Parts: sequence; C-alpha cells; structure tokens
Amino acid sequence: MSERRAGRTGAITAWLFGAVGPAEPRTMAEALGLADEAPGLQRLRDAEPQRLARVERLHTAAQRAFERRTGEAVCRALEAAVRTAVRETAAAPAGRPGTDRIEAEADAAAQRLAADAALAAGRGLNTGLAFGILLSPVVLVLALLAGTFLPRLFHGAIGCPEELVLMDSLVCFAGGAMGAVFSVIIRLRDAYQLIGPAPGRTASADIPADPVQLARMMRQEGWYRVVVGWFLATSLFLLISGGILTLLTPPAAPADMCGPGPLSPAGHQALIKAWFFWGSVGFLAGLNERWAYGLVSRGGEPRPGGPAAG
Repeated sequence: MSERRAGRTGAITAWLFGAVGPAEPRTMAEALGLADEAPGLQRLRDAEPQRLARVERLHTAAQRAFERRTGEAVCRALEAAVRTAVRETAAAPAGRPGTDRIEAEADAAAQRLAADAALAAGRGLNTGLAFGILLSPVVLVLALLAGTFLPRLFHGAIGCPEELVLMDSLVCFAGGAMGAVFSVIIRLRDAYQLIGPAPGRTASADIPADPVQLARMMRQEGWYRVVVGWFLATSLFLLISGGILTLLTPPAAPADMCGPGPLSPAGHQALIKAWFFWGSVGFLAGLNERWAYGLVSRGGEPRPGGPAAG
C-alpha cells in the first residue's frame, strides 16, 4: 500500500513539476552500447558532423524533458535512427552515408521537445496561478483577523465605519487577484510564445530551454502576477478612499449602516453597490496593469487649483 501511495505521489509530483532527469545524461554512444570511437560511429561522425552533433544535442535534451514518456520516446527514435544510419553508412559507398532518416527524426524530435517545453511553461504558469488563487483567501482571512483583533492589543476597538472600510478593502483586494488571473488566461494564446526562439539564433535554436527550470520560472511568474494584482488593487483603494484620486467616486455608505435598528432595503442596496464598485475597481486593476498604473500616476498629480507637489 505504501509503495502504491508513493508511486501515486511521485506521479503527481512529476505531472506538476516535471520528471527528474539523470544527473549525467547518457551519450549517444552509451545509449547504443558502443564505444565513443567505434568505427561505424566515427565514420558517420566524419561524414555528417553537423547532423550527428544536432542529434546528440537533441538526445541530451530529451533526457531532461518535462514529461518522461516524451523524453523516452524521443530518445528511442533518435537512437534507432542513428543505429540504422551507422549500419547503412557501413554498407554504403564512401561519401554516401545513409543519413536521411537522421534528418527526419531530428526534425520530429525538435518539434516534440518544443511542444514539451511549451507544455512545461503552460503547466508551470497554471500551477502558479492556482497557488495564488488558493493563497488569496488565506491572506484575506488573515487580514480580516488582523483588522479585528490587532486594535484590542492596543486597548482599542474597531467600530462600525472601520469595519465597513475593511470589508470594502478586502473586496477590492479579492477583485485584484481575480483580475490578474483572468488577465493571464485571456492573454495566453500559446504557451510557447513565452519561450519562442529569437531570430538569428545559432544552430542550437531547435534545442529549447531546460523545461523543468522553465516550469519553475513560470510558476513564480504565475503567483507573482496574483501578488501584483493584490498591490495594484490595494493602491487604488487607498488613493480613491483617501480622496487623492477623484476620477472615481465610491458610492456613499448606507446612512443607517451603523444605526441601532436593522439595515433598511435601501441600505442593503447601497452596501451591495459599494461591494460591486470596489470589486470592479480591484478586478480592473488586476486585469489591466497599464490602466491601474495610469490611475496611480494620476493620483500623484496635483488637483486643479490645488498646491503643486514639492
């Protein structure tokens, strides 16, 4: 039972974080069971040095693929192609090596490894976003507890108006996280756009970056985008609530919010309107960083007729 559980845990870990490749990848000669200077392999290397060097680079990259089955399949295909080429080269006339299959398998391997790297980038980004989404309610609860219990440590108490401001800020905060996630989702057309080869690269242009490291980087990028949404939404909330940014006017608080009696239907409507307003502000802040940065920069500008900033 424990072995089965360990195997299931290992499969989940490999799915999320990628397969663990060998510390020292095998060379093509080792995979074929040949010496590095075997006559047939040396003859192929002398006849087609660039093609064989490309195949060896792809073979090394395949051993560090994000998905183990992809790496194993690519390695098997390349090894079979080189084995056939060595055999055909030995039987072919001088200067006529049989390398057509090597070229075809190298092209196919490059495409599969590129797709594997794109999969690593997309899965890493989605994992980071999911982590940010799960972290958001934890941060919200901690902020709510801090706003409720910290004043008591200083022999104070939070009143009804302060509670309303706190709830509005948390609604805006949550909207920023949702906007950031939605922004990434609608912009992500193809994960390989994030790692596409730049023009003018060298002969190793078809060798993608290490997919495991790429997935780790994209996981960090995913939760970082959620954090950026938090801070942008909070910044706009502070600017608008403090009256520094007058471009947007928050709805007025219900007049009977803090009264002794129950909240009236009009008060409920005003409260819901305020929550939608702050949620929308936070969502737009996370959705469109340029819009949020523009509003923040406007918040620092002097008002018409007001004193200029020093």
